[in-house]
Amino acid sequence: MAVLDRGDKVEVLSTGKKWVKVSVKGKTGYTQGRYLSTESGTASDPYANAEKGTVKSGSLVIRTGKGKNASWLATVKKGTKVTVLTTGKKWVKVKVNGKIGYTKGNKIELEGGGTAANPYTKGEEVVNFALQFVGNPYRWGGTSLTRGADCSGYIMSVYRHFGKSLPHSSSAMRSCGTRVSSLSAAKPGDIICYNGHVALYMGNNKVVHASNPSDGIKITNNAAYRSIVTIRRIFN
Repeated sequence: MAVLDRGDKVEVLSTGKKWVKVSVKGKTGYTQGRYLSTESGTASDPYANAEKGTVKSGSLVIRTGKGKNASWLATVKKGTKVTVLTTGKKWVKVKVNGKIGYTKGNKIELEGGGTAANPYTKGEEVVNFALQFVGNPYRWGGTSLTRGADCSGYIMSVYRHFGKSLPHSSSAMRSCGTRVSSLSAAKPGDIICYNGHVALYMGNNKVVHASNPSDGIKITNNAAYRSIVTIRRIFN
């Protein structure tokens, strides 16, 4: 039907273990998902980078929807590994044994600590997502978390995953969200704006950022390693 070059954009209509349905340039067809890169994995495994957890109760019911009135989907035993797709105050979306459903998040212990029932603040969730891409390349003008991004492209794409639309410009980001008074008042997920550069505050005076072509996406242990212009908070 068509031959695509590296970097071509496609719309993934449905996924599968090997073949996925895509739409590209007005045409619909099938290709192998392992050749398509998404921001969170590959099209054949879109949840490759989702957080992993373990069932900590004796047995846990997985349902087709949120709430006890939703239909039964499966029952899993203590120690079963699950993929946590979304967190929530009570019910969370999980993938287990090839099935996707909902269950109580406080019964799932995450590999990074805590439970799946809102274990983190929104800002901490942003940081946890951003850290998955440490070591990936820097690319001037880029916005791909896997193939390469510049400083603002990295921040923009991370926040886009959480439904926030930010500009692809380090200077324009100085006006986003609300102002944080000082570094001592900064929280995980805040954007640290420098002259010609931006980074994501991790907490404990650390930032993660698309640094430069030599270092790529990296962690810096001193958030004030260069002069800070302003700090912005996207999620209050």
